Amino acid sequence: MAAATDAFVVLARVRAGEADAARAAIAERWERPPRSPFAAAGGTHLARLQVLKPPGRGSRECVLLAADVDAPLAAWLERMRAVAATALDAVLGHCAFYPGASDPAAFRRWVAANRLPVGFSVIGSPDATLADVGAALALRDELGAFAERTQRMSAAELHTTWREWRDA
Repeated sequence: MAAATDAFVVLARVRAGEADAARAAIAERWERPPRSPFAAAGGTHLARLQVLKPPGRGSRECVLLAADVDAPLAAWLERMRAVAATALDAVLGHCAFYPGASDPAAFRRWVAANRLPVGFSVIGSPDATLADVGAALALRDELGAFAERTQRMSAAELHTTWREWRDA
C-alpha cells in the first residue's frame, strides 16, 4: 500500500548578505493573510519555511522548506511550483544556484540537489488538510473565548448562551 503522505525537506544555502532579504520575503509573502502559498498548493498537511542560522562561527544561513503533503510528492511539488512561483522565487531567489520556478525541470533539479532524506514523519491528523487544521484551530480559539466570557454565569444562563452561540 502506498503512503498517504510524503515528507519533504529542502535545506538551501543563502547567498552571503541575503538572509535578511529572505526573511523579509517570508514575512511578506508567506506569513500574511489571507492565504498561505502552502494552502494554495492543496494537499499540504504541515509546512514550514524559515531562514536558519546554523550554530558555529562562519556557518552560512540556510532556507529550510519542510512539508508533510499528500502523496505523491512530485505532484504536490509541481502544484506548489505552479501556484506559488512568485512567492517561491522571492525567498529561494536568495539561495545559491536557485534557477527560479519558471523552468519546471531546472526547479526540480535544484530541489533534488538541496533535498535532505527524511527518516520519518509524525502527522497528528493524517487525513486533515491545512484548511481542516486551520478551521479546527479557529474553533478552539472560539471555544476558549466562549469559556472565558461565560465563566461567571449561572447554569441556566450558560445553557441559554451556549445554545445561542451554537446556533449562530
